[in-house]
Amino acid sequence: MTNRELEARLRQATERAVPDELDAILSRCDSPRKGTVIVMEEKKKSFSPKAGLWIAAAACAALVLGVAGFGLGAGWQAGGQVASIVSLDVNPSVVLEVNNKEKVLSAQAMNADGAAVLGDMNLKGSQLDVAVNAIVGSMVKNGYLDELANSILITVEDDDTARGQALQQSLTQEVSEALAANAQDGAILAQTVDHSDTALQQKADEYGITLGKATLIQSMVDQNPQLLFEDLAGLTVNELNLLAANNKNTPSQVVSTGTASDNAYIGVDAAKAAAFAHAGVNEADVTALEVDFDYEMGQMVYELDFHASGVEYEYDVNASTGAIVKFEQDGQKAGQTTQGGQSQSSTSSGEQGTVLTAEQAQEKAFAHAGVDAASATVTKCELDRDDGRQIYEIEFWAGRVEYDYEVDAASGNVLKQEQETHALGLNEAITPDAARDAALAAAGCALNDVWDLDVSEELDERVPCYEVEFKHGGIEYEYRISAADGSVLDVKQERD
Repeated sequence: MTNRELEARLRQATERAVPDELDAILSRCDSPRKGTVIVMEEKKKSFSPKAGLWIAAAACAALVLGVAGFGLGAGWQAGGQVASIVSLDVNPSVVLEVNNKEKVLSAQAMNADGAAVLGDMNLKGSQLDVAVNAIVGSMVKNGYLDELANSILITVEDDDTARGQALQQSLTQEVSEALAANAQDGAILAQTVDHSDTALQQKADEYGITLGKATLIQSMVDQNPQLLFEDLAGLTVNELNLLAANNKNTPSQVVSTGTASDNAYIGVDAAKAAAFAHAGVNEADVTALEVDFDYEMGQMVYELDFHASGVEYEYDVNASTGAIVKFEQDGQKAGQTTQGGQSQSSTSSGEQGTVLTAEQAQEKAFAHAGVDAASATVTKCELDRDDGRQIYEIEFWAGRVEYDYEVDAASGNVLKQEQETHALGLNEAITPDAARDAALAAAGCALNDVWDLDVSEELDERVPCYEVEFKHGGIEYEYRISAADGSVLDVKQERD
Protein backbone atom coordinates (compact mmCIF):
# COMPACT_ATOMS: atom_id res chain seq x y z
CA MET A 1 0.00 0.00 0.00
CA THR A 2 1.41 3.39 -0.96
CA ASN A 3 1.71 6.29 1.43
CA ARG A 4 -1.10 8.03 -0.49
CA GLU A 5 -3.38 5.03 -0.02
CA LEU A 6 -2.45 4.77 3.64
CA GLU A 7 -3.24 8.44 4.11
CA ALA A 8 -6.59 8.03 2.38
CA ARG A 9 -7.57 5.15 4.65
CA LEU A 10 -6.39 7.00 7.70
CA ARG A 11 -8.39 10.05 6.62
CA GLN A 12 -11.52 7.92 6.17
CA ALA A 13 -11.19 6.27 9.59
CA THR A 14 -10.37 9.53 11.33
CA GLU A 15 -13.26 11.47 9.84
CA ARG A 16 -15.67 8.87 11.21
CA ALA A 17 -14.26 9.18 14.72
CA VAL A 18 -13.07 12.78 15.08
CA PRO A 19 -13.77 14.93 12.00
CA ASP A 20 -11.29 17.65 11.05
CA GLU A 21 -8.53 16.12 13.17
CA LEU A 22 -6.58 14.29 10.45
CA ASP A 23 -4.14 17.09 9.62
CA ALA A 24 -3.31 17.50 13.28
CA ILE A 25 -2.79 13.76 13.65
CA LEU A 26 -0.47 13.58 10.63
CA SER A 27 1.51 16.56 11.78
CA ARG A 28 1.96 14.94 15.17
CA CYS A 29 3.09 11.72 13.51
CA ASP A 30 5.65 13.61 11.41
CA SER A 31 7.25 15.14 14.48
CA PRO A 32 9.41 12.74 16.52
CA ARG A 33 8.85 14.93 19.55
CA LYS A 34 5.18 13.97 19.68
CA GLY A 35 5.80 10.32 20.34
CA THR A 36 7.87 8.08 22.55
CA VAL A 37 10.73 5.99 21.16
CA ILE A 38 10.48 2.41 22.37
CA VAL A 39 13.62 0.32 22.00
CA MET A 40 12.78 -3.27 21.08
CA GLU A 41 14.95 -6.34 20.85
CA GLU A 42 15.99 -7.31 17.35
CA LYS A 43 14.01 -10.20 15.90
CA LYS A 44 15.53 -12.63 13.48
CA LYS A 45 12.34 -12.73 11.44
CA SER A 46 12.49 -10.54 8.33
CA PHE A 47 10.46 -7.36 8.39
CA SER A 48 8.66 -5.82 5.40
CA PRO A 49 9.29 -2.08 4.92
CA LYS A 50 5.69 -1.63 3.65
CA ALA A 51 4.26 -3.44 6.65
CA GLY A 52 6.43 -1.33 8.90
CA LEU A 53 5.07 1.81 7.32
CA TRP A 54 1.47 0.71 7.87
CA ILE A 55 2.04 -0.43 11.46
CA ALA A 56 3.87 2.76 12.37
CA ALA A 57 1.16 4.92 10.87
CA ALA A 58 -1.60 2.90 12.49
CA ALA A 59 0.16 3.01 15.86
CA CYS A 60 0.64 6.74 15.56
CA ALA A 61 -2.98 7.25 14.62
CA ALA A 62 -4.15 4.99 17.41
CA LEU A 63 -1.99 6.80 19.94
CA VAL A 64 -3.17 10.25 18.88
CA LEU A 65 -6.78 9.11 18.55
CA GLY A 66 -6.52 7.62 22.00
CA VAL A 67 -5.25 10.89 23.42
CA ALA A 68 -7.81 12.90 21.49
CA GLY A 69 -10.53 10.45 22.41
CA PHE A 70 -9.59 10.71 26.06
CA GLY A 71 -9.99 14.45 25.89
CA LEU A 72 -13.35 14.18 24.13
CA GLY A 73 -14.53 11.40 26.42
CA ALA A 74 -13.63 13.35 29.53
CA GLY A 75 -15.44 16.37 28.19
CA TRP A 76 -18.53 14.29 27.34
CA GLN A 77 -18.53 12.67 30.74
CA ALA A 78 -18.33 16.00 32.52
CA GLY A 79 -21.13 17.40 30.39
CA GLY A 80 -23.25 14.25 30.45
CA GLN A 81 -22.88 13.32 34.10
CA VAL A 82 -25.82 14.12 36.41
CA ALA A 83 -24.75 16.67 39.02
CA SER A 84 -28.16 17.63 40.43
CA ILE A 85 -31.75 16.43 40.28
CA VAL A 86 -34.45 19.09 40.43
CA SER A 87 -38.10 18.24 41.05
CA LEU A 88 -41.03 20.63 40.68
CA ASP A 89 -44.21 19.52 42.46
CA VAL A 90 -47.64 21.13 42.37
CA ASN A 91 -49.96 18.27 41.71
CA PRO A 92 -48.15 17.74 38.45
CA SER A 93 -44.67 16.48 39.23
CA VAL A 94 -41.72 16.93 36.88
CA VAL A 95 -38.12 15.84 37.50
CA LEU A 96 -35.11 17.36 35.72
CA GLU A 97 -31.61 15.91 35.67
CA VAL A 98 -28.90 18.54 35.09
CA ASN A 99 -25.13 18.58 34.76
CA ASN A 100 -22.70 20.82 36.60
CA LYS A 101 -23.21 23.56 34.01
CA GLU A 102 -26.99 23.48 34.68
CA LYS A 103 -27.77 21.95 31.30
CA VAL A 104 -30.83 19.70 31.28
CA LEU A 105 -29.92 16.09 30.54
CA SER A 106 -33.46 14.72 30.91
CA ALA A 107 -36.98 15.82 31.80
CA GLN A 108 -39.39 13.24 33.19
CA ALA A 109 -43.07 13.48 34.14
CA MET A 110 -43.80 11.61 37.38
CA ASN A 111 -47.58 11.46 36.89
CA ALA A 112 -50.25 12.06 34.28
CA ASP A 113 -50.55 15.74 35.20
CA GLY A 114 -46.80 16.08 34.79
CA ALA A 115 -47.07 14.58 31.30
CA ALA A 116 -49.74 17.15 30.45
CA VAL A 117 -47.41 19.92 31.60
CA LEU A 118 -44.46 18.70 29.55
CA GLY A 119 -46.61 18.02 26.50
CA ASP A 120 -44.39 17.92 23.45
CA MET A 121 -41.66 20.13 24.92
CA ASN A 122 -38.13 18.85 24.38
CA LEU A 123 -36.12 20.34 27.21
CA LYS A 124 -33.02 18.19 26.83
CA GLY A 125 -29.96 20.35 26.24
CA SER A 126 -31.64 23.57 27.38
CA GLN A 127 -30.41 25.66 30.28
CA LEU A 128 -32.13 24.88 33.59
CA ASP A 129 -33.57 28.36 34.01
CA VAL A 130 -35.13 28.18 30.54
CA ALA A 131 -36.62 24.77 31.29
CA VAL A 132 -38.04 25.90 34.65
CA ASN A 133 -39.65 28.94 33.07
CA ALA A 134 -41.22 26.74 30.40
CA ILE A 135 -42.57 24.27 32.98
CA VAL A 136 -44.00 26.96 35.28
CA GLY A 137 -45.60 28.68 32.30
CA SER A 138 -47.19 25.41 31.23
CA MET A 139 -48.48 24.76 34.76
CA VAL A 140 -50.18 28.16 34.74
CA LYS A 141 -51.52 27.66 31.22
CA ASN A 142 -52.99 24.26 32.11
CA GLY A 143 -54.64 25.58 35.28
CA TYR A 144 -52.46 23.83 37.86
CA LEU A 145 -51.23 27.13 39.31
CA ASP A 146 -53.93 29.76 39.81
CA GLU A 147 -55.70 31.82 42.46
CA LEU A 148 -57.18 28.65 44.01
CA ALA A 149 -53.92 26.72 44.32
CA ASN A 150 -50.73 28.76 44.04
CA SER A 151 -48.09 26.60 45.77
CA ILE A 152 -45.09 24.88 44.21
CA LEU A 153 -42.42 22.72 45.84
CA ILE A 154 -38.82 22.99 44.58
CA THR A 155 -36.47 20.20 45.59
CA VAL A 156 -32.79 19.92 44.77
CA GLU A 157 -31.01 16.60 45.21
CA ASP A 158 -27.25 17.04 45.22
CA ASP A 159 -24.28 15.31 46.84
CA ASP A 160 -22.62 18.72 47.14
CA THR A 161 -24.73 20.44 49.79
CA ALA A 162 -23.34 23.91 49.14
CA ARG A 163 -23.97 23.61 45.40
CA GLY A 164 -27.44 22.23 46.04
CA GLN A 165 -28.42 25.08 48.36
CA ALA A 166 -27.07 27.67 45.94
CA LEU A 167 -29.13 26.07 43.17
CA GLN A 168 -32.17 26.00 45.48
CA GLN A 169 -31.86 29.75 46.05
CA SER A 170 -31.46 30.58 42.38
CA LEU A 171 -34.40 28.36 41.43
CA THR A 172 -36.61 29.97 44.08
CA GLN A 173 -35.86 33.35 42.55
CA GLU A 174 -36.41 31.99 39.03
CA VAL A 175 -39.78 30.42 39.89
CA SER A 176 -40.89 33.53 41.75
CA GLU A 177 -40.14 35.68 38.70
CA ALA A 178 -41.80 33.16 36.39
CA LEU A 179 -44.99 33.22 38.48
CA ALA A 180 -44.97 37.02 38.57
CA ALA A 181 -44.51 37.08 34.80
CA ASN A 182 -47.65 34.95 34.55
CA ALA A 183 -49.56 37.27 36.90
CA GLN A 184 -49.59 34.72 39.72
CA ASP A 185 -49.03 35.51 43.39
CA GLY A 186 -47.23 32.28 44.18
CA ALA A 187 -46.19 30.47 47.34
CA ILE A 188 -42.95 28.52 47.16
CA LEU A 189 -41.56 25.75 49.34
CA ALA A 190 -37.90 24.96 48.66
CA GLN A 191 -35.54 22.33 50.08
CA THR A 192 -32.25 20.56 49.40
CA VAL A 193 -32.25 16.84 50.17
CA ASP A 194 -29.85 13.93 50.28
CA HIS A 195 -30.84 11.24 47.78
CA SER A 196 -28.95 8.59 49.72
CA ASP A 197 -32.01 8.01 51.94
CA THR A 198 -33.04 4.71 50.37
CA ALA A 199 -35.87 4.07 52.87
CA LEU A 200 -37.56 7.35 51.99
CA GLN A 201 -37.00 6.74 48.29
CA GLN A 202 -38.77 3.39 48.65
CA LYS A 203 -41.66 5.17 50.33
CA ALA A 204 -41.79 7.70 47.51
CA ASP A 205 -41.83 4.88 44.95
CA GLU A 206 -44.58 3.09 46.89
CA TYR A 207 -46.89 6.10 46.72
CA GLY A 208 -45.82 7.23 43.24
CA ILE A 209 -44.47 10.61 44.34
CA THR A 210 -41.13 12.37 44.08
CA LEU A 211 -38.45 12.08 46.74
CA GLY A 212 -38.92 15.81 47.33
CA LYS A 213 -42.62 15.47 48.15
CA ALA A 214 -41.92 12.40 50.30
CA THR A 215 -39.27 14.37 52.23
CA LEU A 216 -41.69 17.24 52.86
CA ILE A 217 -44.43 14.88 54.08
CA GLN A 218 -42.10 12.87 56.30
CA SER A 219 -40.83 16.06 57.92
CA MET A 220 -44.40 17.12 58.71
CA VAL A 221 -45.24 13.69 60.12
CA ASP A 222 -42.10 13.84 62.27
CA GLN A 223 -43.34 17.14 63.71
CA ASN A 224 -46.90 15.88 64.29
CA PRO A 225 -47.26 12.09 64.67
CA GLN A 226 -51.05 12.46 64.44
CA LEU A 227 -50.59 13.01 60.72
CA LEU A 228 -50.26 9.89 58.57
CA PHE A 229 -47.89 9.67 55.61
CA GLU A 230 -50.42 7.68 53.57
CA ASP A 231 -53.06 10.39 54.08
CA LEU A 232 -50.79 13.26 53.05
CA ALA A 233 -49.29 11.49 50.02
CA GLY A 234 -52.46 12.12 48.00
CA LEU A 235 -52.68 15.84 48.80
CA THR A 236 -51.58 18.61 46.47
CA VAL A 237 -48.62 20.78 47.39
CA ASN A 238 -51.01 23.68 48.06
CA GLU A 239 -52.88 21.57 50.62
CA LEU A 240 -49.57 20.52 52.19
CA ASN A 241 -48.48 24.15 52.28
CA LEU A 242 -51.69 25.13 54.10
CA LEU A 243 -51.06 22.38 56.64
CA ALA A 244 -47.39 23.36 56.97
CA ALA A 245 -48.45 26.83 58.10
CA ASN A 246 -49.87 25.22 61.26
CA ASN A 247 -47.08 25.46 63.85
CA LYS A 248 -47.51 21.87 64.99
CA ASN A 249 -46.98 20.63 61.41
CA THR A 250 -44.24 23.01 60.21
CA PRO A 251 -41.53 20.96 58.46
CA SER A 252 -37.87 21.51 59.20
CA GLN A 253 -35.24 22.42 56.60
CA VAL A 254 -37.86 23.88 54.25
CA VAL A 255 -37.75 27.51 53.14
CA SER A 256 -41.20 29.01 52.62
CA THR A 257 -41.99 32.21 50.71
CA GLY A 258 -45.42 33.63 49.98
CA THR A 259 -48.77 32.48 51.36
CA ALA A 260 -50.68 29.42 50.22
CA SER A 261 -54.09 30.22 48.78
CA ASP A 262 -57.20 29.10 50.68
CA ASN A 263 -59.60 30.46 48.06
CA ALA A 264 -60.84 26.95 47.34
CA TYR A 265 -62.33 26.75 50.86
CA ILE A 266 -65.07 28.51 52.81
CA GLY A 267 -62.61 30.85 54.51
CA VAL A 268 -61.71 31.66 58.10
CA ASP A 269 -64.71 33.94 58.68
CA ALA A 270 -67.20 31.28 57.62
CA ALA A 271 -65.42 28.67 59.77
CA LYS A 272 -65.56 30.97 62.78
CA ALA A 273 -69.25 31.64 62.22
CA ALA A 274 -69.99 27.89 62.09
CA ALA A 275 -68.05 27.16 65.28
CA PHE A 276 -69.43 30.13 67.25
CA ALA A 277 -73.00 29.27 66.24
CA HIS A 278 -72.55 25.65 67.29
CA ALA A 279 -71.01 26.71 70.62
CA GLY A 280 -73.73 29.31 71.19
CA VAL A 281 -71.30 32.17 71.75
CA ASN A 282 -71.01 35.68 70.36
CA GLU A 283 -67.85 36.62 68.53
CA ALA A 284 -67.54 39.71 70.74
CA ASP A 285 -67.14 37.40 73.76
CA VAL A 286 -64.44 35.26 72.15
CA THR A 287 -60.82 35.58 73.28
CA ALA A 288 -57.54 33.75 72.55
CA LEU A 289 -58.77 32.68 69.13
CA GLU A 290 -56.43 30.57 66.99
CA VAL A 291 -57.36 29.26 63.54
CA ASP A 292 -55.21 26.84 61.54
CA PHE A 293 -55.64 24.27 58.82
CA ASP A 294 -55.51 20.62 59.82
CA TYR A 295 -56.35 17.23 58.32
CA GLU A 296 -58.99 15.05 59.98
CA MET A 297 -60.91 12.02 58.76
CA GLY A 298 -59.62 12.37 55.21
CA GLN A 299 -60.61 16.03 54.85
CA MET A 300 -59.11 19.46 55.18
CA VAL A 301 -60.50 21.25 58.23
CA TYR A 302 -60.22 24.57 59.99
CA GLU A 303 -59.00 23.94 63.53
CA LEU A 304 -60.29 26.59 65.92
CA ASP A 305 -59.25 27.04 69.56
CA PHE A 306 -60.93 29.81 71.56
CA HIS A 307 -62.25 30.88 74.96
CA ALA A 308 -65.60 32.43 75.77
CA SER A 309 -67.16 33.17 79.17
CA GLY A 310 -64.61 31.01 80.97
CA VAL A 311 -65.10 28.00 78.69
CA GLU A 312 -62.41 26.58 76.43
CA TYR A 313 -63.51 25.31 73.01
CA GLU A 314 -61.79 23.29 70.30
CA TYR A 315 -63.51 22.86 66.93
CA ASP A 316 -62.71 21.16 63.63
CA VAL A 317 -64.81 22.61 60.81
CA ASN A 318 -64.90 21.00 57.36
CA ALA A 319 -62.99 23.48 55.19
CA SER A 320 -65.15 22.82 52.14
CA THR A 321 -68.67 22.52 53.61
CA GLY A 322 -68.59 24.23 57.00
CA ALA A 323 -69.88 21.10 58.77
CA ILE A 324 -68.72 20.49 62.35
CA VAL A 325 -66.37 17.51 62.18
CA LYS A 326 -65.29 17.45 65.81
CA PHE A 327 -65.55 19.65 68.88
CA GLU A 328 -64.51 19.70 72.52
CA GLN A 329 -65.65 21.92 75.36
CA ASP A 330 -63.84 22.21 78.66
CA GLY A 331 -65.72 24.03 81.39
CA GLN A 332 -69.22 25.49 81.68
CA LYS A 333 -70.63 28.96 81.30
CA ALA A 334 -70.93 30.65 84.67
CA GLY A 335 -74.36 30.35 86.23
CA GLN A 336 -75.99 28.21 83.57
CA THR A 337 -75.82 25.04 81.56
CA THR A 338 -77.21 24.22 78.17
CA GLN A 339 -79.39 21.14 78.04
CA GLY A 340 -81.29 20.21 74.93
CA GLY A 341 -81.08 23.79 73.69
CA GLN A 342 -82.60 25.32 76.89
CA SER A 343 -80.80 27.36 79.56
CA GLN A 344 -81.00 26.21 83.15
CA SER A 345 -79.63 27.41 86.43
CA SER A 346 -76.63 25.44 87.57
CA THR A 347 -78.22 24.90 90.99
CA SER A 348 -80.16 21.69 91.46
CA SER A 349 -81.22 19.17 94.03
CA GLY A 350 -77.73 17.71 93.69
CA GLU A 351 -76.43 20.58 95.80
CA GLN A 352 -78.26 19.12 98.81
CA GLY A 353 -76.15 15.96 98.45
CA THR A 354 -78.19 13.98 95.91
CA VAL A 355 -76.11 12.11 93.33
CA LEU A 356 -77.61 11.40 89.91
CA THR A 357 -78.06 7.84 88.80
CA ALA A 358 -76.18 6.62 85.75
CA GLU A 359 -79.41 6.74 83.73
CA GLN A 360 -80.08 10.34 84.78
CA ALA A 361 -76.53 11.38 83.89
CA GLN A 362 -76.91 9.75 80.47
CA GLU A 363 -80.15 11.62 79.92
CA LYS A 364 -78.33 14.89 80.62
CA ALA A 365 -75.68 14.01 78.05
CA PHE A 366 -78.25 12.89 75.44
CA ALA A 367 -80.26 16.08 75.91
CA HIS A 368 -77.16 18.25 75.56
CA ALA A 369 -76.13 16.43 72.39
CA GLY A 370 -79.65 16.57 70.97
CA VAL A 371 -79.70 12.79 70.63
CA ASP A 372 -82.71 10.57 71.24
CA ALA A 373 -81.94 7.96 73.87
CA ALA A 374 -83.38 5.22 71.65
CA SER A 375 -80.82 5.95 68.92
CA ALA A 376 -77.83 6.11 71.28
CA THR A 377 -75.48 3.24 72.08
CA VAL A 378 -73.65 3.78 75.37
CA THR A 379 -70.15 2.29 75.46
CA LYS A 380 -69.05 3.73 78.81
CA CYS A 381 -70.76 5.22 81.88
CA GLU A 382 -68.59 5.36 84.98
CA LEU A 383 -68.77 7.35 88.21
CA ASP A 384 -65.41 8.92 89.00
CA ARG A 385 -63.93 11.70 91.10
CA ASP A 386 -62.13 14.73 89.67
CA ASP A 387 -60.87 17.79 91.57
CA GLY A 388 -62.78 16.73 94.65
CA ARG A 389 -66.15 16.21 93.01
CA GLN A 390 -67.96 13.24 91.57
CA ILE A 391 -68.45 13.09 87.82
CA TYR A 392 -69.87 10.67 85.32
CA GLU A 393 -67.68 9.79 82.34
CA ILE A 394 -70.06 8.88 79.53
CA GLU A 395 -69.25 7.72 76.01
CA PHE A 396 -71.90 6.90 73.45
CA TRP A 397 -72.58 6.68 69.74
CA ALA A 398 -75.47 7.92 67.62
CA GLY A 399 -75.17 6.98 63.97
CA ARG A 400 -71.62 7.73 62.90
CA VAL A 401 -70.99 10.31 65.61
CA GLU A 402 -69.09 9.42 68.79
CA TYR A 403 -69.72 11.50 71.92
CA ASP A 404 -67.61 11.83 75.06
CA TYR A 405 -69.10 13.62 78.07
CA GLU A 406 -68.20 14.49 81.62
CA VAL A 407 -71.30 15.26 83.71
CA ASP A 408 -71.30 16.60 87.27
CA ALA A 409 -72.87 13.83 89.34
CA ALA A 410 -74.43 16.32 91.76
CA SER A 411 -75.74 19.16 89.57
CA GLY A 412 -76.05 17.41 86.22
CA ASN A 413 -74.02 20.15 84.58
CA VAL A 414 -72.05 19.18 81.49
CA LEU A 415 -68.43 19.82 82.39
CA LYS A 416 -66.75 18.61 79.22
CA GLN A 417 -67.86 17.34 75.85
CA GLU A 418 -66.26 15.94 72.72
CA GLN A 419 -67.84 14.93 69.46
CA GLU A 420 -66.28 13.21 66.47
CA THR A 421 -67.77 12.02 63.20
CA HIS A 422 -66.42 8.70 61.92
CA ALA A 423 -66.38 7.02 58.54
CA LEU A 424 -68.26 4.08 60.02
CA GLY A 425 -70.85 3.96 62.78
CA LEU A 426 -70.48 1.75 65.82
CA ASN A 427 -73.54 -0.31 64.85
CA GLU A 428 -72.20 -0.62 61.30
CA ALA A 429 -68.96 -2.15 62.48
CA ILE A 430 -68.32 -5.75 63.35
CA THR A 431 -67.82 -6.51 67.03
CA PRO A 432 -64.38 -6.71 68.64
CA ASP A 433 -64.91 -10.45 69.11
CA ALA A 434 -65.63 -10.84 65.40
CA ALA A 435 -62.43 -8.95 64.59
CA ARG A 436 -60.51 -11.18 67.02
CA ASP A 437 -61.91 -14.33 65.43
CA ALA A 438 -61.07 -13.08 61.94
CA ALA A 439 -57.44 -12.48 62.93
CA LEU A 440 -57.12 -15.87 64.62
CA ALA A 441 -58.62 -17.61 61.59
CA ALA A 442 -56.17 -15.81 59.28
CA ALA A 443 -53.27 -16.93 61.47
CA GLY A 444 -54.60 -20.49 61.75
CA CYS A 445 -54.67 -20.29 65.56
CA ALA A 446 -57.25 -21.33 68.13
CA LEU A 447 -58.30 -18.92 70.87
CA ASN A 448 -57.10 -21.28 73.61
CA ASP A 449 -53.63 -21.53 72.04
CA VAL A 450 -52.71 -17.81 72.04
CA TRP A 451 -51.65 -15.43 74.81
CA ASP A 452 -51.23 -11.68 75.34
CA LEU A 453 -54.33 -11.17 73.23
CA ASP A 454 -55.41 -7.54 72.79
CA VAL A 455 -58.13 -6.04 70.57
CA SER A 456 -58.33 -2.26 70.19
CA GLU A 457 -60.80 -0.15 68.22
CA GLU A 458 -59.49 2.18 65.54
CA LEU A 459 -62.84 3.30 64.21
CA ASP A 460 -61.66 6.87 63.68
CA GLU A 461 -59.07 5.82 61.12
CA ARG A 462 -59.52 6.71 57.45
CA VAL A 463 -60.27 2.99 57.06
CA PRO A 464 -62.09 2.01 60.29
CA CYS A 465 -60.51 -1.11 61.73
CA TYR A 466 -59.57 -3.17 64.75
CA GLU A 467 -55.99 -3.84 65.75
CA VAL A 468 -55.60 -7.39 67.02
CA GLU A 469 -52.36 -8.48 68.69
CA PHE A 470 -51.48 -11.88 70.12
CA LYS A 471 -48.63 -14.37 70.52
CA HIS A 472 -48.47 -17.99 69.41
CA GLY A 473 -45.63 -20.47 68.94
CA GLY A 474 -42.86 -17.93 69.54
CA ILE A 475 -44.36 -15.50 67.00
CA GLU A 476 -45.97 -12.15 67.77
CA TYR A 477 -48.83 -11.28 65.40
CA GLU A 478 -50.33 -7.88 64.66
CA TYR A 479 -53.44 -7.74 62.48
CA ARG A 480 -55.49 -4.84 61.18
CA ILE A 481 -59.02 -6.08 60.57
CA SER A 482 -61.58 -4.06 58.60
CA ALA A 483 -64.38 -2.95 60.89
CA ALA A 484 -66.74 -2.99 57.94
CA ASP A 485 -66.46 -6.61 56.80
CA GLY A 486 -63.80 -8.36 58.89
CA SER A 487 -61.27 -8.65 56.08
CA VAL A 488 -57.54 -8.55 56.81
CA LEU A 489 -56.10 -5.14 55.91
CA ASP A 490 -52.53 -6.03 56.80
CA VAL A 491 -50.52 -8.29 59.08
CA LYS A 492 -47.11 -8.16 60.76
CA GLN A 493 -45.21 -11.07 62.27
CA GLU A 494 -42.00 -11.09 64.25
CA ARG A 495 -40.13 -13.40 66.55
CA ASP A 496 -41.17 -13.00 70.16
